[in-house]
Formats: sequence, C-alpha cells, structure tokens
Amino acid sequence: MNDNPEQQHVPQDPVIAEPLPPPASQSHFAKYESADFTPDDNAPFESEFASLASSQSWVPGSQEYSRHRTIALLESSEEEAIEIRRNGYQALCREVGIDPPPFKIGECKNRLKNTLVNIVDLIDAQRTGKRVEVWKDFASFRKYTLLPEHRISKEDVKGTELASLLQDLRSDRPGRERKRIGADKRGWGLLSSGNRPAKSWE
Repeated sequence: MNDNPEQQHVPQDPVIAEPLPPPASQSHFAKYESADFTPDDNAPFESEFASLASSQSWVPGSQEYSRHRTIALLESSEEEAIEIRRNGYQALCREVGIDPPPFKIGECKNRLKNTLVNIVDLIDAQRTGKRVEVWKDFASFRKYTLLPEHRISKEDVKGTELASLLQDLRSDRPGRERKRIGADKRGWGLLSSGNRPAKSWE
C-alpha cells in the first residue's frame, strides 16, 4: 500500500463536454436528432415538422410553433438550392475529367479554375457527346482560346457554373496578372463554343 500522500490518486470531477454544433452541411431537421426524433430526408415537410414539433413540445398554433416552422421552411428551401448548385458543379467537374468531383461547391470551383478547358469546345462536346479536350500547356491553350471563334464573353457566363472555367489571358502564364489591383477586365480568357447562348448552362 502506498502511504505517500503525494502519490495517492485523487479523484477528479468528471469533465462534461459541451455538445458540438452541427456541421454546416447538416440539414435543418438533422440538427434536432435525438431519442425522441429521427429525421427522415424522404418525408414530406409538414409530416417531418409535425414530428419535430412533437418532440420539442412546440404547440401547434403557438408563436413558438409558427416561428420554428418558418425557420425550417426557409432553411429547407436554402438547402435545396445549395444541393441543386452542388449537383451542377459536380456534373461540370465530371465533364472535364474531375471524377470523382469534390463534395463542396468551393472545392469544385477551385478544381475547375485550375483546369484548362475551352468553354466553346465544352459546349460543343455537350451537344455531340464527345469528350472535351483538357489542356496541359497554358501558352498553347491561351493561343487557341484567343482566336475569335474560340471565345465567349465573360458576361455571358457570369453567374453560371461555366464562370469557374474562365482564365485570365492577359498574361502568357496562368495567374500572373490576377494580382494586379484594378486591372482591365477585357483580357479575361473567354472559352469557346460557337453562338450557343451561355444561359443554356444556368
């Protein structure tokens, strides 16, 4: 038996960990998952919210019930919009050879930005079902894309997934001119595909 008080074990109070916040990618209903509520992504909204409200003791018709219902509706709508955008970016990634594509939209954009693909050619490939060429040499890509028939206006693809493929062609090396503050935007690389409007990609 150890009689040295300095070496005797002194029990400590248990440390109670604070619950971690749900990840940003988690659905609104999944944030409330518990023994009393199991979220079902395939359930209709009203049915799912009724189950959630019952587990949280939110009384139908009360201000609390109405407030949480509004929040759930808005967040569910936003989640659906994000999912649609994610699917669009992931589909574009696959078309240019990034497969499997990243899960996050931001990561998809970064991968696409570092992929040299002529937009006009990409749209043609979409029409014909052929594989679009992915360029390795920026100088060759720049020379090809600066030809009038291989260009598309930056404004035409603004707000679409295709905008992630735009390259700055004011320099003979990728990225060098992007650091210039207030630089003229007229030299932005505009990738090819005939006269088909870019809005078909929205």
